[in-house]
Amino acid sequence: MAGPGRRGFGLAALGLLARPARAGGLTGPISLLVAGAPGGNADGWARSIAPFLERHLPRAQIAVANRPGEGGLAAARSLAGTVPDGHVLGAVATPLLLARAIAAGQSAMLERLDFLGAIAEEPVLLVGHPGLAPTLGALRARGEQALLATPPPGNAAQLAGLAFARARPLTLLAFANAQTARQAVIAGNVAAAMLALPEALAALSDDRLAGLGLAAATRCPLLPEMPTLAEQGVAVRIAAHRGFALPLGTPQPLREALGAALKAMVADAEFVGAAEAEGYLPRYLPAATWDGLLRATARDLATQWRGDPWLPRAD
Repeated sequence: MAGPGRRGFGLAALGLLARPARAGGLTGPISLLVAGAPGGNADGWARSIAPFLERHLPRAQIAVANRPGEGGLAAARSLAGTVPDGHVLGAVATPLLLARAIAAGQSAMLERLDFLGAIAEEPVLLVGHPGLAPTLGALRARGEQALLATPPPGNAAQLAGLAFARARPLTLLAFANAQTARQAVIAGNVAAAMLALPEALAALSDDRLAGLGLAAATRCPLLPEMPTLAEQGVAVRIAAHRGFALPLGTPQPLREALGAALKAMVADAEFVGAAEAEGYLPRYLPAATWDGLLRATARDLATQWRGDPWLPRAD
């Protein structure tokens, strides 16, 4: 972790201004680095929020720059090596980035990033085939014969799936992406899947999937009737967030301007409506709050990686 006086990952970060967002000297293009290829989930999310960033940084123009590779580490490394002038911003998904860095032995690289703030929470939930496992009790009754699909290793839903499978006799099956995991449940090839709400919302709405429980401490306002897994006796909780990071050393006035823009976005009624329609909870975590969450998550993941890794270890 970073030592005294540094602002990298693992240290309490700067509080954000309460006044309305200002460009604060930021003019011209800002590159928004995305850890994914064009057309993918990360790319789609970044492009959907870029207009809101421009709205609250009125003298700046946001240009999405795709940096796929190494499960998101290529984009993080590119961001960490960028000149810290406020004109390059990284879109970040956690705990995915932390899990990938720990598994690759590259946690030190995160210390070269300044985690600016989160703007959306991504609820994670257990879903089942309406005919095979419409309730958590029905899934339990299937025992080890029940396959539980998840997205790739390190994803928040996959980590939640691991925890759920430890508590119940299920066989875990990681798919190449969330879409194929979802489709496996809809087709009846597996009994259930652990998915992020944006990946499941449409299928829940038209009854192609049945919601079994949320991997959260409290119920989700977007699905108020769905109980948490903890309410049903399985204490699986995970917090997944989407936000932004800067290269370490970005001047304080620029960090403040960008941070204030994020705070203003989450208060923007149009942004709130768009986020909720996609299955995200618009929820602002300022840098200091997100930093504390990231530190705790990194410690937990490092411990898990040593004793119960989420993918096979090379050693």
